[in-house]
Amino acid sequence: MIKIFIPSIDFVGINKFQLFVLTRPFCTPEGWCNDLKLKERWGVADTFHYTDSPDEAAFMLLPLPVNYYVNTGQLQQLSSYNRICQKHGIKGFGYISGDFGKAYPEFSQFTYFRMGGFKRQLSDKNFGFPISLSDHFQKIYGLEEPIPKDKSDIPSIGFCGHATGSTIKRGKELLKCLLENGKRLLENPFRNDWEPLFASAYERWHLLQTLANATDLNCNFIFRKHYRGGAKNTAEQERTTKEYYDNILQSDYVLCVRGAGNFSVRLYETLLMGKIPIFVNTDCLLPLADEVDWKQHMVWVEWEERHLIVDKVLEFHKTISNEDFLELQRKNRKLWKEILTVAHYMKKTGNAL
Repeated sequence: MIKIFIPSIDFVGINKFQLFVLTRPFCTPEGWCNDLKLKERWGVADTFHYTDSPDEAAFMLLPLPVNYYVNTGQLQQLSSYNRICQKHGIKGFGYISGDFGKAYPEFSQFTYFRMGGFKRQLSDKNFGFPISLSDHFQKIYGLEEPIPKDKSDIPSIGFCGHATGSTIKRGKELLKCLLENGKRLLENPFRNDWEPLFASAYERWHLLQTLANATDLNCNFIFRKHYRGGAKNTAEQERTTKEYYDNILQSDYVLCVRGAGNFSVRLYETLLMGKIPIFVNTDCLLPLADEVDWKQHMVWVEWEERHLIVDKVLEFHKTISNEDFLELQRKNRKLWKEILTVAHYMKKTGNAL
């Protein structure tokens, strides 16, 4: 049994979704504890145990995002946690939330997990982290596992989401990047973590137009003008969510390219559904890069080669056998269900000590 120390916090006013997801198997309204049913739900009951004594712990988990501590003037609190790790000879692990790929102060004992950020800009203390999702396939379709689909002569490409050719929308997105860089300039003009100018909805639209204009692809695209189709109530959210996953289910491949942050939620949703991502890499920090050969799970397109996206999809589809096509769908579902999980990340973190 591996013991984990999590610093105590004031739970009043804290939304549990603000917490680092690796701490949530130990989180109850009364505080951190070892509730067996809760730990079983997260798949860590047999391997991990919360302790309030750092001298007993194998490692520390920061409960709140690193950027929360920095943005609320609690940098000294992070320094204090680092000293605790130094004193007891343990490592600490924290999480950086949000869309922007900003670098944050680093400490000798801490490693950071994050979804956003740019691989070439960040130090080796930053690692990719997956989106935490419930199993929408089981929730929506009432089945245990997706049924792999045979390879067709013409590949079908799916996409449902925010994409627009509007120059006004593009300008607004670019302005956000400029304003963010302005803040960073005031903090430190000699930094290396500038936010690249990128209008996600506009760039997605361009890629989708390229795919739609190809004669050898069946494109199944639903263009949204707003996030989640602008759903304003529960009924609309349920309807648009069903449309979203139906679109993935009915497709062989799904275009996955970054949004406001340099990561794609759709990538993990595509894996969840047992489908094949067309992943456009914009210098992303993918999770478990030392363990998962990501290029074996998708059609991989570097951003600089996006003009070749049609050729890459067609070549991939042409060369893969039906047997391998079916197996890849099963492997992708398994990757999401067994590897990109809190339980696996906890084991990976424990084994890295």
